[in-house]
Amino acid sequence: MNLSINDSNDPSYTRLELPYRVICRQRYRQAGVLQRKQFVKEIKDHELLQTKALDGVRIHREFCNSNLCPPRIFDKVVLSDSQKSKIEKILANEIA
Repeated sequence: MNLSINDSNDPSYTRLELPYRVICRQRYRQAGVLQRKQFVKEIKDHELLQTKALDGVRIHREFCNSNLCPPRIFDKVVLSDSQKSKIEKILANEIA
């Protein structure tokens, strides 16, 4: 089989139609990107509206750190059995 200059190894994509599920997935991802950008913008605006710098930092820590990037594995707190039981007692309002 001899290929000339006018021949192509790739098929023509002029009549390519994507399945609807692919189009929906692309729309869904794009909507998520836009929502995340809007969220970050609103949080930044809300941080700037605070009268004290510490309040702005608290808002940033509370919302952005956990929502924008998932917690890293080495940030996980590992508790011993006694610590777990102590926390369960505190949560059950059985403070001794």
